[in-house]
Amino acid sequence: MDWEQYVSEIASDIMKEQSPKRLFEVRGKLYELLTNCIPPEIILKRLLFELLKKLDSELKHEVSNWAAHYEHRMRLGQKAIFHLEAFVAKFMSIYKSFLISTFG
Repeated sequence: MDWEQYVSEIASDIMKEQSPKRLFEVRGKLYELLTNCIPPEIILKRLLFELLKKLDSELKHEVSNWAAHYEHRMRLGQKAIFHLEAFVAKFMSIYKSFLISTFG
């Protein structure tokens, strides 16, 4: 489906660059998915699936744990976009730290 490809592109975007500018761009793409009636839980799960395919094995558990955390908060909260964006920001932070510690 088109939206699944779009989520795959989002995953690629956040793995290529971890910056406030990229986060802002990704927020717009996530909002676009939400306005096209894609359920936020499905967006988060698909994004996690796409990220896990590309991640080093030592990060998979931590990223999955944070996805579960933000999915739970999303179910309790009102605005799904905040929780989706928070997950992306957390992922960017984890991934950038991993890249710095691995490749210096």
